[in-house]
Amino acid sequence: MTRRTTRGSDPGRFLALAMAAMLLVAACGSTATTAPTSAPSSIAPASAAAPESAAPASAAPSPAAGQPVAGGTLTFARTADIFTFDPYNTQDDYSIFTELQVYDRLVRLSADGRGVDPELATAWTEATDGLSATFTLRDGVKFSDGSPLTADDVVFSLTRAIDQQGSWGFLFSPVKSVEKVDDKTVKLVMSEPFAPLLPALSTFAASIYSKANFEKYGAQAGEHPLGTGAFMLEKWDKGSQLVLTKNTNYWQAGMPYLDKVIFTVVGDDNARVLQVQSATSDIIDFVPPNQVDPLKASGAQIARVDGTSVGWMTLNEAKKPLDDPKVRCALAYAVDRQAIADNVYFGLAVPAKSVIPSSTLYYDPNTDPTTFDLAKAKQLLSESSSPNGFTLDVTVPTGDSTRLATVQIWADALKQIGVTTNINQIEATTAQDEYNTEKYTVRVSAWTNDTPDPDEMMGAGLDYHTQNALHTGYHNDQVVGLVTKGRAELDPTKRQAIYTDIQKIVNQTCPFIYTVEVPRLFATTANVQGFAPNSQGKYSLESVWKQP
Repeated sequence: MTRRTTRGSDPGRFLALAMAAMLLVAACGSTATTAPTSAPSSIAPASAAAPESAAPASAAPSPAAGQPVAGGTLTFARTADIFTFDPYNTQDDYSIFTELQVYDRLVRLSADGRGVDPELATAWTEATDGLSATFTLRDGVKFSDGSPLTADDVVFSLTRAIDQQGSWGFLFSPVKSVEKVDDKTVKLVMSEPFAPLLPALSTFAASIYSKANFEKYGAQAGEHPLGTGAFMLEKWDKGSQLVLTKNTNYWQAGMPYLDKVIFTVVGDDNARVLQVQSATSDIIDFVPPNQVDPLKASGAQIARVDGTSVGWMTLNEAKKPLDDPKVRCALAYAVDRQAIADNVYFGLAVPAKSVIPSSTLYYDPNTDPTTFDLAKAKQLLSESSSPNGFTLDVTVPTGDSTRLATVQIWADALKQIGVTTNINQIEATTAQDEYNTEKYTVRVSAWTNDTPDPDEMMGAGLDYHTQNALHTGYHNDQVVGLVTKGRAELDPTKRQAIYTDIQKIVNQTCPFIYTVEVPRLFATTANVQGFAPNSQGKYSLESVWKQP
């Protein structure tokens, strides 16, 4: 059978095929490295900043020349703690972001989102029929305990990843098996052509970890990670802080630059802002939009990523009357998205027009999106199972001023259609747990892409076989069929038509209420260098360093 071998970076070829099906993405036989630049000092999108891969520090770095300086501790204040280091069970962003520091994958999404770059694989070959892909492993890679990475570890990790009982197994549903070819080669075998194979392999769900370590700890392996990433776990004080230390066996010579990373849990927006202003923390996430200008004035640097996250009101359809699509859509038409963009995000956000972010492939804003229309909201509610209104419980993380203000604008509009809102402010980690266990009614949240391909969101959020459609209970067999069809379709025109149809159905049934395109905002102190979230807002810290 004729095969295609991928070697050498070719982003133009990737983009063309990505728009067609994201089937074949460029790679290179050896990693080319680029010196990092400083974190963005303006509000320019972070995707235009330095690439994630960076050159090793020189033997005698010159801070004045902007060369990386090794050593130091980075403190990163985040709104919530993680739940696990096991990708199989991961369902929250903070676990994802932390796993990205500890584990590597066969490939990683490029900084601009237009391709993938080699990570643990240096080259790969795909069959022309799309039914198999073979990966060559990088030589000399070790886990953080010094043990060698083997093909057996890759097979073990990816066999767990493709398990359809796992939280993200749907991402790999066409993959029938992962096989060891020899000590340096693994092969994935598909049941049908699989358009987003390489983007899926770039996600946290395809992380590679030690088979021996996992078998040692069993059910507790999620608290005892062993990976090949730039950092390794030193200690985890649950609910308070998590400490990562430098992996001295890391395969990228001279990296990471930092000796240690401390992730602290600081749920209150104002407290995080004060910490970065006082240099108690080096980086904070979820910068309140109204604090961007004051932070810049105080000397902080802002990193911004647009187009990869969309605000949601997530609805639990097990809670009546949210099982009624007319009720859900009435609630959706009562969202004043422009008011949220203007008054909550101060012009940094724009009204959302789809359940997927606008940078996603096959995004279509012309599918009759829900808009702010109280007359239509009243009409839909009058035709619903609750024509006389009802009381709605909405969960907001404590200290999250942005999401609280969003709900308050929504609540004022809901009053006008006869719906009373109870806003419950709950600590962020507890709120996440209530969501995971489906004890919530309405959750204010956001979807963030891990890749530009729509299959991740569509599979997670609209297929009830997967995480119960992101814990909503949404059950629509027509949509499930379209999601499955889109995953296998390689023709770009046909694939666009499939995802356009899905977005139309979502706008008619309202399983999620989208609000605004949410910018991902980070702030760093002036001495933090090389912090550059990729096009999807994900960050790796191996190339980050601190100016003395």
